[in-house]
Amino acid sequence: MLAFVRNKDVLGDLYLPSTEKNNKIGIVWLSGLPNQPKDGLIGSKLSEAGYTVLHPRYPGSWQSYGDFGPSTSLDGALLGLELLSKQKTFDLASQQEVKLDINHLILIGHSYGGGIAMCAQGISQLSDATIVFSPLLEPHLQNKDPLNPEDDLTTLYPYLKRCHENVFRNLDDIEWEKFLRGTHRCNPYNYLEVLLKKSLLLIHGEKDTVIRPYHTERFYNKLKSNGSDSVDIIKINGVGHEKNLPLNTFDMWTEWITSRFN
Repeated sequence: MLAFVRNKDVLGDLYLPSTEKNNKIGIVWLSGLPNQPKDGLIGSKLSEAGYTVLHPRYPGSWQSYGDFGPSTSLDGALLGLELLSKQKTFDLASQQEVKLDINHLILIGHSYGGGIAMCAQGISQLSDATIVFSPLLEPHLQNKDPLNPEDDLTTLYPYLKRCHENVFRNLDDIEWEKFLRGTHRCNPYNYLEVLLKKSLLLIHGEKDTVIRPYHTERFYNKLKSNGSDSVDIIKINGVGHEKNLPLNTFDMWTEWITSRFN
C-alpha cells in the first residue's frame, strides 16, 4: 500500500507492508541532491520485504512547505521519525486514517541525505540505527586534497538556486556558507558522543570520485578510536557514486538490519 502523508511542513510517500510480512521496522529514507520527489523502486522493494518506509520531501522542496536548507532538511528527518513513531497517520489522497505497527525506527540516507541522517541520529531519541550510502559527512573537507579531486560543493548553492529555484525554495547563502565551513548544526562530528552508542552502517563505493570514500573511512575510524563497538563499514569494489548503490547492495544491508532487530 502507498499513502501520501504529512507532518507539519513535511509531505512524503509512505510505503506499507502487508500485515503478514510486516517486520515492525520503520525506515525514514533521505535522498541526495537534487533528489526526485520519490524513489518508488527502493520503497516498493522494502515494503515487499516487510518494512514500513517513509520517503519525505525535505521542507521547502517539491510539495513540502517551508524553506529549503541543511537545517530544515535535518528538521524534516526528525519530523519523519516523529510521524512514524505516532503509529498512525492520515492518507491525504484517500482521506483515510492509516495505522502503523512499528517497534524500531531506522534512518537511511544517500549522499547529502547520508550526512543529514547521521546528524538526525545524533539528535533524536527515536531512531535505533542509521545506514548511510556514500554520505556527505565532511562538507568542510570536500575537495581539499589536490591529489584526489571531487565534486566542488561551492557550486551546489548556485546550481540549486538558478536551476531548481521552484523545487528548492528560499535558499539562504549565509546558511550554506556555514554548512560548507563545517560550522553548521548539520555536521556529524558535532554528535560524536551520541553516535558512539548507536548502531551505524557506512557503505561507500571505492571508485567514488564525487565524495571520496576516505571521508567515510575517516569518520568510521574516529568512531572506532573513541570506543564505538556498534559501527560497521562496507567498501564496495569497482563502484562509484551511484544512485543504485542501495538497490545493488540490498541483501547486504537488510541482513545487517535483521542481525540487530530480529
